[in-house]
Amino acid sequence: MSLRGAIIGLGNIAVRGHVPALLSPSVARRASVIAVADVVEENRRKVPGLFPGAAVYADIGQLLDAEKPGFVDICTPPHTHRGILELCAARGIHAVCEKPLMESYAAVEELAGVISRAGIVFVPCHQYKYSPLWKGIRDVLKSGRLGRVTLAQFNVYRMQADTGTAGWNPAWRINRQQSGGGILADTGAHYFYLAQYFFGLPEKIFTLLRTLKHDDYTVEDTALVTLEYSRHLMQVNLTWAAGQRANSVAIAGTGGNLLYDGSRMTVSTPEGTAEIPMPDVSDKNQYISWYEALFTEFFDRIEAGNRSTDLLDEARHVMKMLHLSSVSSGQGSAVVYR
Repeated sequence: MSLRGAIIGLGNIAVRGHVPALLSPSVARRASVIAVADVVEENRRKVPGLFPGAAVYADIGQLLDAEKPGFVDICTPPHTHRGILELCAARGIHAVCEKPLMESYAAVEELAGVISRAGIVFVPCHQYKYSPLWKGIRDVLKSGRLGRVTLAQFNVYRMQADTGTAGWNPAWRINRQQSGGGILADTGAHYFYLAQYFFGLPEKIFTLLRTLKHDDYTVEDTALVTLEYSRHLMQVNLTWAAGQRANSVAIAGTGGNLLYDGSRMTVSTPEGTAEIPMPDVSDKNQYISWYEALFTEFFDRIEAGNRSTDLLDEARHVMKMLHLSSVSSGQGSAVVYR
């Protein structure tokens, strides 16, 4: 039987990533969107063209009470997540939610408790884990081809923050109260769940947050993060202050190296170098297939009655890393992760 769901927030990430994934044949045969809520009239006008027959609401509570969906897909900014998730938990509605979990760490444990006690399936939009690049890197690490990893470095260069919906607040990503911070909260969140995916939780965090180009931003446009593990380091370098968009990965191990330059991945060992073609991780068209895989896991968990909190815990740790990064930058020293 097809699951009945609703989208909360029909902004850019919903239209470009979530909606195409939900309409893909592999997902659409398992679930249908029967309602959409958005505070922006311009976004509500898009609904009939995307989901003919779906009910349209400006108020989330009214949608949940009137339509009684089995799941919701939350595509709104971080500062709205807590209220929406509490409404869903109170009604036993399963939820997919965009990252990061909240705009601040202050009430993360409380919210996680609410979700856990409700017994709903919760899946955060940690979609990078479903991409060929990151799955490929994890496979190489697990294979042991690199030996013991000593240093892993991830670089993300952007020219400015992405803009939001024109009819609401296009600059919400640089509003700390709505986004939770600058590039660290917006992009760093991805690398904090990838850190867990690759290496588990760090022992220490050292972070520098700076504004190097966009003096009109009230949040950082650059973040340099070092996650310290027992015998290796993971560095994440993020900036909105670049002159050109680029992504790269470099991982050194005692038995070999892995390099990704934005289009190809190479693995070099004493036996030689293997080149592995990879799609551009910055190509937003690639996101659709990642979201398809994410929704597939979400629906698998619902149908199997899987109420594991592993992904909720992953999202909690992302929030803790964001918080400790801010603490580290503020005091100018590494902080212990505990």
